[in-house]
Amino acid sequence: MPENSQELSVYPLPVSPYTARMINVIRTLLLLLLTVFLAQCGRGTMENLLRAIPGEIQGWTSEDEDVLYDRETLYDYMNGGAEVYLAFDFKEVFTRRFRGEGTDEIVLDIYRMGSSAEAFGVFSCDREDPPALIGQISEYGFGLLRFWQGDYFVSIVASGDHEAAEEAILELGRVVAQALGPEGPGPELLGILPGEGLIPDRISFFHSNINLNNRFFIASENILNLTEDTNCVFAEFESEGQETIKLLIVEYTDEDLAGAALRSFIDVYLPESSGSGLARMEDGQWTQALIEGASVSIVFDAPDSATALNLHSSIQFDQGDAP
Repeated sequence: MPENSQELSVYPLPVSPYTARMINVIRTLLLLLLTVFLAQCGRGTMENLLRAIPGEIQGWTSEDEDVLYDRETLYDYMNGGAEVYLAFDFKEVFTRRFRGEGTDEIVLDIYRMGSSAEAFGVFSCDREDPPALIGQISEYGFGLLRFWQGDYFVSIVASGDHEAAEEAILELGRVVAQALGPEGPGPELLGILPGEGLIPDRISFFHSNINLNNRFFIASENILNLTEDTNCVFAEFESEGQETIKLLIVEYTDEDLAGAALRSFIDVYLPESSGSGLARMEDGQWTQALIEGASVSIVFDAPDSATALNLHSSIQFDQGDAP
């Protein structure tokens, strides 16, 4: 640089109040347009998916118009059950009805969630039937097929003669699973679960108190302070007794929230523990609640205090990759 050159200083140009307001308006409009664009991208993806699903399957025919529900209209479809899905990162659900003989019907619901982990969560909270080997994880029983595939949770159910509809339901499920595309990862929190004695089809992932109480009732009040920002995994483990041992792990956004939740749980659920977080319940089983960083872990229905402590110590808090 020449000796007589001077360093260039840059100062912000003065902006009038009117110009500042216009800049804010433009920013708001751009954000709105981006939101609409992303929503249309998702909707386009769903519409492309629907074109890949046939309107007839083994003699069952789709005669009604397909319907798409989003977060605003979900209550129109399932008033009373919408909260369970909205507790996850629900985006939209597509429904198609197939008619058989008489009044028999097969209803296909494809739920698009915000992530593969959220889709797994919806599937995981209501498992009770044998696997169907469709999608990533599935189950089928008495005319109801449920499965998880990537960002999607799928439900196919028959009304009427479910035995006559079984083959059509399973074939439709295989077609839909193929159309949904690649598999996706499960929740990272599942990666810290102890492996010994873990029952694979008794693992649930969720966020809210309504999902917890549907899975394992603790209290009508939200004593663990669960929100959409908390990540929860509930799992069951084999036990020599009649009851399975249950483990709940709640991951909070910071250690203060975890500490407050632990104190709330002990005060309401374990007052007889005198603050220790360990108590023998009325049925003779043991419950223990501990904290590790920003996570609270609670063991229910342990046959003795040593078993509860051993299960706690087996949690791999330094891990975090979903299986």
